[in-house]
Amino acid sequence: MMEWKVLKKSECEKILSKWIGSADVKWDTSHDFEPIRDRLTSLFQSVKEELVISSPSGKEYAFDFRFGIGLYSILTEEFRISEYQASNDSFWIYLSMKIIPDVVFWRWGPSKNDRFYANSRRIYLKALWWYVHLSWQGSKEETYRVLEQNTTDEIVQLVERSGPFGYRVDLCRVMMRLYNEYGSGLRGRNNKLFRRAMKLNTARLAVVEPALYEGEEEGYVRELFQELIAN
Repeated sequence: MMEWKVLKKSECEKILSKWIGSADVKWDTSHDFEPIRDRLTSLFQSVKEELVISSPSGKEYAFDFRFGIGLYSILTEEFRISEYQASNDSFWIYLSMKIIPDVVFWRWGPSKNDRFYANSRRIYLKALWWYVHLSWQGSKEETYRVLEQNTTDEIVQLVERSGPFGYRVDLCRVMMRLYNEYGSGLRGRNNKLFRRAMKLNTARLAVVEPALYEGEEEGYVRELFQELIAN
């Protein structure tokens, strides 16, 4: 297991300030993180080539979910990152500031410090990992299919609504699968079906246990989407 140093906020601010204006973003070569950097930067280049882009403008979500699925697979399968480690901001901050800062910088620029370290739920790499983890459908191919038509709004709504007791992973995965089913033709920021579903789910979880529902999580989520679409 690799050892990740803890970076203080003041250190992160200092590093980020050097990048502003210069765009000279360099990774830390003083530690043995080259294997993980090589895998992730190779993924970064391949996603850009697939989308035929040199900047994220206009292709933000297309890049995010493709890079996110690859990031999840590499970190989880090859480097054995667990849910426990993925809950540790220090891990993501170090990855963002020291190992692949150029990738995060390319996507967000230097002004978005919350995407590097400042806001736990908005750290870019952390948000992508959890988005894919909470959407996982058993394989990369099926997860890709379920996520392909979404937008950046779905990432925000899923990742930033953890609830008072943390994420309910199995329930989230059912929600993403059925959103793909019920949301066909209804996606987009104007409709906000998924946002409405997450808000209603949060309210109902205070009084309902989906696992005890008729049809368990699947029955609970189906009824939730059917009610929203009917209204």
